[in-house]
Amino acid sequence: MPLVRFEVRNEYGLGQGELYREANSEGDSKAVLDGVAVAGLVGILRQLGDLAESVLLLLLFLLFSFYFFHF
Repeated sequence: MPLVRFEVRNEYGLGQGELYREANSEGDSKAVLDGVAVAGLVGILRQLGDLAESVLLLLLFLLFSFYFFHF
């Protein structure tokens, strides 16, 4: 059995139907559930990364506004 069945270039590729149709046609329902679970985890990690970037930008804005307007 090959280690890689389908190569995904980025997180948006996890929404492609080919990933789930092929596994479903073979009757491997565990592979479909594993794929959905991984896609969900990637989505959560993506949102956490976006949130961290937003917080960083907010903190930098507050730091620079404090530095420039209080001296």
